[in-house]
Amino acid sequence: MSRTGAATVLALLGCLLAGPAIAAYSLDHQLADQDRYVQAVTPIAGNPAVRQELADRISETAAAKLTPGDLQLPESARRLLHSAVTKFVESDSFRTGWAAANRTAQPEVIKMLRDEPSSLRIVDDTVLLDLGVVADRIKSRLIDEDVPFARQLPDVDASVRLFSRPAIRQAIPAFALLQDLSVILPIIVVALLVLSLAISARRRQTLIVTGLGLVVSMLLVVLYQSISRGQLTARSQSPELAGAFYDAFTSNLTTLLWVAFGIGVVAAVGGLAAMAAMRGRNRGGTVLGRD
Repeated sequence: MSRTGAATVLALLGCLLAGPAIAAYSLDHQLADQDRYVQAVTPIAGNPAVRQELADRISETAAAKLTPGDLQLPESARRLLHSAVTKFVESDSFRTGWAAANRTAQPEVIKMLRDEPSSLRIVDDTVLLDLGVVADRIKSRLIDEDVPFARQLPDVDASVRLFSRPAIRQAIPAFALLQDLSVILPIIVVALLVLSLAISARRRQTLIVTGLGLVVSMLLVVLYQSISRGQLTARSQSPELAGAFYDAFTSNLTTLLWVAFGIGVVAAVGGLAAMAAMRGRNRGGTVLGRD
């Protein structure tokens, strides 16, 4: 095999591994660090669709506990209850509690993704995020808003449904492997790409191959990311919340993928421009030689 052929193989191999390498580094960087995890998921509390979903869920649960048996809470009381919960969900007090709940949940999320024993609640094959730290605050808000029977409310179930356990089971093998390779895999990718350019007898051609390979590789990962998000939300009983968490977990990954895509475009265009310039010089030299 020629040097250029070997360089092309190395470049394509590096591009093939670039997507998993970026995913490994990004997910480990985003999820394994507690502060980064909390920083990523805290803005979810400000998402209007998520706030509405949480308010509806908590209001329904509170209404059910306020009316034992088959009794129905009067419609006026239901509206008052929902209004009080909505005001709380939109308050700074809820956002503070949300951040605290997710800080507590982060180590358990990592354990679950690594298929280790976790204390996360699972009901009806669905993983729940327990917002118990805000339950007392919700009850206080209901009392302050003069919601009927609020003082008799034993507790408020502030847990919300996130992901189906089957979906998590599918993610476990990939996450554990990516986390283990989060350091070494990016190093291997960089080494392969640098080596391919170093040994190539036609570096411009190899640069074009590398650039196009990166572009295709990044687009495939973005496509896979989109499909995974759709499958995850489709299986969730709280699709808005599940989608928001998925976006928070992968926001850094998405940014890095598009950065690598841009680098690939620049490399391919740069290689094509260099080849065109070289051909122009060769033609110019031929014409001068004839003169």
